[in-house]
Amino acid sequence: MAKIITVWGSPGSGKSMFCCILAKALTRDKRKAILISGEISTPMLPVWLPDQIVEASASIGQVLSSVEIDTSLVASHVTVLKKYPFIGLMGYCAGENPLSYPEVNYQMVLQLITAAAKLVDFVILDCGPNMTNVFTPASIESGDLIIRLLTPDLKGINYLKAHEPLLQDKRFRYSDHMTFAGMARPFHAFDEMGYLIGGFDGLLPYGKEIDRCATEGGMFQAIKYCNSKYTASLNKILEVLEQMELADQQEENICREDEHEQFE
Repeated sequence: MAKIITVWGSPGSGKSMFCCILAKALTRDKRKAILISGEISTPMLPVWLPDQIVEASASIGQVLSSVEIDTSLVASHVTVLKKYPFIGLMGYCAGENPLSYPEVNYQMVLQLITAAAKLVDFVILDCGPNMTNVFTPASIESGDLIIRLLTPDLKGINYLKAHEPLLQDKRFRYSDHMTFAGMARPFHAFDEMGYLIGGFDGLLPYGKEIDRCATEGGMFQAIKYCNSKYTASLNKILEVLEQMELADQQEENICREDEHEQFE
């Protein structure tokens, strides 16, 4: 079963760019990842793939409006990157909008995530900032590792304070989320903003090269332009994932030993 990584947070905090960079980092050793966006107000497939034609039949909307979701249905709606064949994408297609499909059901999102996790090593969930889109809370509930990105300014801080009451149910594990300052700029008051929320786990600074990747449709190339602070934050996340995988392996070994003892 894949490790599920949920990325959510304030508008304009660089969530989608971070997801692309993370996907590239996780697939360096040829493991596979699926990056999923449930944001229909800005369909992400044409943003991620400006030079690749994606048929409307590949839309995640077709999956979420199905009667039942299984691995074969999900696999048939994954668009694989031509240049990076270990990364698959799911999202809405160009021209689709909130009226293109029936209202999304929370349980169907959970089914989608569960099915995707059976296909690859990592599932990365790129969440929109609006909690009324059930993709976001369902993704937070499903995440093995939950990362929130906030712009290190008053908008980002107040976004978090406004949404904290909505995520107090224990299934959202609010206190376990890792928090990073996204779209960080030299002029941001990191210490002051971090103090208001209990601190940041790291910074994800943007430079002009990453900005260019974001605006010109080369989001999966941006990993080449991460500065040392961005790389340090990325490595911190990769280390947490590695620790989680080691813990899972140890648990599996213990279970096998117990089973072996039972048969002796």
